[in-house]
Amino acid sequence: MRHLAAALLCCALLACALLVGSPNRAEAQTATDQAIVEESRSWIGTPYGAYGLTYSGFTSMVYGEFGVSLPGDPASQYSYGVPSSGEAGDLVFFDEHGYGISHVGIATGYGMVIHSSTYYGAVVETPIEYIPGYVGAVDPY
Repeated sequence: MRHLAAALLCCALLACALLVGSPNRAEAQTATDQAIVEESRSWIGTPYGAYGLTYSGFTSMVYGEFGVSLPGDPASQYSYGVPSSGEAGDLVFFDEHGYGISHVGIATGYGMVIHSSTYYGAVVETPIEYIPGYVGAVDPY
């Protein structure tokens, strides 16, 4: 009877491991997301347009540091990767004027986003609700 209980426990643990996935993968993803946020923050204060830092130029530059080559405009970037809930390190998209996706930034968590802003004239971190027309988020990594 004890052997049967041990075998069942072993099977249950194996099933949990398969469902949850590798802990190393989860830790690596978290580390990468944090690194993306840190890289984004290193650009705060850079004037809009400097070094090609328009909104989509900014996101392309940050993700390029991690080997991800994003398309050049926000609408194309929205089609890249997989839809997400806007976790830290994900791209977040906006339709500011009602004509389609017009702006993109990088979520930092807790409802904040880093983006290259024409309004502020620089790369800034602001609450996501300060940008009108939230459309959704994508995890391009």
